[in-house]
Amino acid sequence: MARLPSPVVSRGHGVALEGDAHPRETPGWPDLAARCQRLDRQSGFSRTRRAFLHEAVAQPQSQIMNRAREQILRTIRKSLADGEPRTAKRLEELRSRIQNSRPQVQPAFDDDLLNRFCQKHVAVHGTYDRISVDHIESAVVKHLASMGLDAQWHLGSGPLLDATQWTDKVFVYRKGADRDTKVALSEAVAAVAETGTLVMCSGPTVPPSQNYLPDDHLIVVDRRRIVRHMEDAWAILRESGATKRRAINLITGPSKTGDIEQTIQYGAHGPRRLHLLIVEDA
Repeated sequence: MARLPSPVVSRGHGVALEGDAHPRETPGWPDLAARCQRLDRQSGFSRTRRAFLHEAVAQPQSQIMNRAREQILRTIRKSLADGEPRTAKRLEELRSRIQNSRPQVQPAFDDDLLNRFCQKHVAVHGTYDRISVDHIESAVVKHLASMGLDAQWHLGSGPLLDATQWTDKVFVYRKGADRDTKVALSEAVAAVAETGTLVMCSGPTVPPSQNYLPDDHLIVVDRRRIVRHMEDAWAILRESGATKRRAINLITGPSKTGDIEQTIQYGAHGPRRLHLLIVEDA
């Protein structure tokens, strides 16, 4: 088979075939020559004419982190400088606005607060007993026995729990719950009839781990602290100074999720079971 001559790119406006002394000056050849000038003389992998790296990759990581940190600090300084000065007068104005704030929309219901709260609590798969203040220990023991659990628990704090005299029939851990805790006993600061929600506040003797780690969480609720709406609960917190606590937890029923195939699973982020002891004669 005859071998066709290969074009050789010249620096002029023509193309020379192998063996030709001069490029051929024919129509169409200049365009081909211009296109051929952009081709590599030797075959190889595609590549750019110069190394190119993004700025974030080309620079050392320490420099990137320092610049990011400085940018964050500059933003914070600017926000502080642009904000209002925290004078005593301004702080008093803010406190007054919070205390005199009025709720916009609240659902109306005529039910008794206790019955309403119990209905909402059962609707979110919680259980409860209505007891007298003298029967707190016996109610706890009875409930645990029905679950096949021993009479021992991690104890929180509160007016009713602190006044209870525990007998030697039970074993009480006066410390926060840990990952091995089975049962915890706490006391709610308030309860909301509107949603069946419990308001829990942390403190030196009320660790928030009680609300998350045990499988069974028993909570004592003073009937007098059941309020109609969520705004009423925050009013109690402000009056008692509880808003300064490190953590305020709002609990509505046991922990559950439906993320996996829309099937309800209990104990996903907290206790599997939530049982209330509502004290009616405190």
